[in-house]
Amino acid sequence: IYLSTLTELDYDKSLNSIEESFDDNPETSWQARAKVKHLRKSPCYNFELEVIAKNENNDVVGHVLLIEVEINSDDKTYYGLAIASLSVHPELRGQKLGRGLVQAVEERAKAQEYSTVVVDHCFDYFEKLGYQNAAEHDIKLESGDAPLLVKYLWDNLTDAPHGIVKFPEHFY
Repeated sequence: IYLSTLTELDYDKSLNSIEESFDDNPETSWQARAKVKHLRKSPCYNFELEVIAKNENNDVVGHVLLIEVEINSDDKTYYGLAIASLSVHPELRGQKLGRGLVQAVEERAKAQEYSTVVVDHCFDYFEKLGYQNAAEHDIKLESGDAPLLVKYLWDNLTDAPHGIVKFPEHFY
């Protein structure tokens, strides 16, 4: 299995892979596919922040997508990223492929000088990858009480992003 940047030839394969990853829940399956399809058309889409995993048959077996978000404090707007989608084929779960996808896309984010990634789902999983309760870092969702995790990609931030996270239009 190898990781690579998504190309146009992989668009449909990756959408099918996302859907297959959630076959046990058809509603989630359809929603996850539609979300990624819409986000790829949004102005905040960056193809370098979408990574896929392929097997020896060139089948897409894993996928991760980060989307830019605003983090608004009283006096400043920061730009961070949110994990919009992470999926791994059911037969490959438990083999650290999801961890590899997340680490690869985090490295790409860091190379583009993003310092912050938030996630609003699968909390137990992302805590194992170093994500922390965002409220402890003064980062919240507009809804206030909804849980959110954050990971700072840089060890020393002089001005760590904090404030209210604003997701792009097609995120939910």
